[in-house]
Formats: sequence, structure tokens, C-alpha cells
Amino acid sequence: MVLMGFIAVLFILFFSLWVSARRNERAPKVIRQAVVLDKRVRLENDSPSEDYFFTCEYENGEREEIEVDESEYGIIVVGDTVNVIRQRKLLRVERVVS
Repeated sequence: MVLMGFIAVLFILFFSLWVSARRNERAPKVIRQAVVLDKRVRLENDSPSEDYFFTCEYENGEREEIEVDESEYGIIVVGDTVNVIRQRKLLRVERVVS
């Protein structure tokens, strides 16, 4: 009986992840250009993990702090122009090379 419940919970979990992934794929991709104003790293006291952030300013003056991967953080510097790409919940930042 417990095994059946465990299998049912796993099925529901995987199904909900699949539905969420399908929604992300179907959502329109929104690309906005911004300038990186600042960078910061958040360190947790008792954890070896680090979180990386950019503060970006869009063309309309709106500002937003975006969490990025370490690889994106390393290649983008303050003053760079970036494309902020959203597709529902997914977010990616790409450096604009001119």
C-alpha cells in the first residue's frame, strides 16, 4: 500500500514537471535590451554556495536585479549591453557584442 502511494506521488510530481515544461516551451519569447549597472555576489553564512546577480537598466529606465549563472557573471562586466531573454519563468542573459 505504501509503495502504491509512493508511486502515485512520483507520477503526480513528474506529470506536473512535464506540464510546466510544456507551458514554458509554448510561451512567447520576450527579449529586452538592457545595460548592466552593477554586479554582486550573495554568500550564505554556513553554505559554500554563491548566488550571482546583475542590476540591469532597460531602455525605458526600468531597473531589475536578475540572478544569473556563474558563467554569465564571469563574462559580463558593468557597462555591457545585454539581451534579457524571458520565456515564461525561464530567464537568460546574453552579452551583446557590437
